[in-house]
Amino acid sequence: MTFPVVLDACVLVPHPLFDTLLRLAEAELFRPLWSAQILTEVERTLTGKLGLEPAKARRRVQQMGRGFPDALVDGYEDLIPAMMNDPKDRHVLAAAVRSGASTIVTANLKDFPAASLERYEIEAVHPDAFLLDQLDLDPEGVLECLRQQRGEYTDPSLSVAEFFGAFMATVPTFAQTAESLTRGPRRELISGPTRPAPAQLPLPLEVRTDEETFAAFFPDADPDPTTPLGSAYMWWAALLDMENCLTALENLTWHPPAWNGFTEVLAELAGWSMAQGVQPNDEHPDQVAYVRLIPSTGTSAQVFADAPLPDAQVLTLVRDANGWWKVWGLSRNRMPSYGEIIGTETWSP
Repeated sequence: MTFPVVLDACVLVPHPLFDTLLRLAEAELFRPLWSAQILTEVERTLTGKLGLEPAKARRRVQQMGRGFPDALVDGYEDLIPAMMNDPKDRHVLAAAVRSGASTIVTANLKDFPAASLERYEIEAVHPDAFLLDQLDLDPEGVLECLRQQRGEYTDPSLSVAEFFGAFMATVPTFAQTAESLTRGPRRELISGPTRPAPAQLPLPLEVRTDEETFAAFFPDADPDPTTPLGSAYMWWAALLDMENCLTALENLTWHPPAWNGFTEVLAELAGWSMAQGVQPNDEHPDQVAYVRLIPSTGTSAQVFADAPLPDAQVLTLVRDANGWWKVWGLSRNRMPSYGEIIGTETWSP
């Protein structure tokens, strides 16, 4: 069951913030709650401060009620006198207490001091922080809602920058983070209980020392980012020591914001090891290459036969204007085409 959240009037007025919140609620990321008093405040603000025609303001409030018939909280009025937050917003806290909600989303945090909330185990959260939490909990779900929302804004149509620019006045950090994820390459990560474990690798192997393996990878010089294998190896090493090498990891990544702090990919690649070979892209070998990771054998080893790899993680690397190869994406058993890569908005050769 989705968790209940009281939405204050101040987050139900601004467009497109209220639209995003209700779309996420419709997608069952949380359960929205409000009171008749909150809705009256929404309608009054729309007409009094924003100059919206009364009929349109009333229609919006009515549509909210029809869309979420279980959102209305009542029977809270007798609790209002006991609330210790700002007098004008005591009705909001009382509605949260009556409904059992543990979260109030509001832009007026000063009206909900922590001391007035503690006894009820309720937290007041700014919409910027709340949406960032939703993005962290379900990035694909949130981004899909945003894609649909932007797609329905056709009068006029909005570019990615224009769409997210409309959020900057209310939820700027969320807007910047979501825009970066929208523009960046999509990583085909499979997480949680549906993620398959690495397949067993029935290959003829001979154990080698780490030094012998490194020499096989780079017989002539140390790895450097001007070669696909060198860059992939450095990226992989930086990922495994992310606490100390985050800057290097970001410098070796095509669009770092799309990787959401790299924690998901670090978990995804647990149990995998890097293979030595590099496969250039058939169409543009000077711009795109692939390096595979294979199920780990638990020790450094060398393969002594040609054998198919039934299961592999594929790092896709692209070459930037300065000659560095950078990790563009991660996929399971698939090498993205050149057309797919240049179709992303962050691509530039």
